[in-house]
Amino acid sequence: MTKKDLHLLGHTLLRVTIGLMFIITGIKKLGNISGVDTMLGNLGFPIATFFAWLLALSEFIFGALIFLGFKTRITALPLAFILLVAEILVVIPNQGILSTNSFFHLIAISGIVTIYLTGPGKFSLTKR
Repeated sequence: MTKKDLHLLGHTLLRVTIGLMFIITGIKKLGNISGVDTMLGNLGFPIATFFAWLLALSEFIFGALIFLGFKTRITALPLAFILLVAEILVVIPNQGILSTNSFFHLIAISGIVTIYLTGPGKFSLTKR
């Protein structure tokens, strides 16, 4: 296996892991949409029910597309935005920027940006 092959496999592992993370969180949100609605309402989101469904479906659908490696340059951006909003509105105010949860969000954002910049790796439905 060449160095380039290993490099592309690394991107594949990153893509599959991040995709699974969003698929799982999307499924959990879809299973408790009223809880997501309440959380977003408490954060001051207008029409919280709409945004709860948008959030849950976005995490699930875009997570699945990232997992499959389909149009990763397009599908990565909404996921990075979701994590950035969660970091700013939920994690930092409640746990601080030095919390484990904050670092988790920042690492996930870094992984998504990496996928956006470099492509999906091997075994993807599209190259970019």
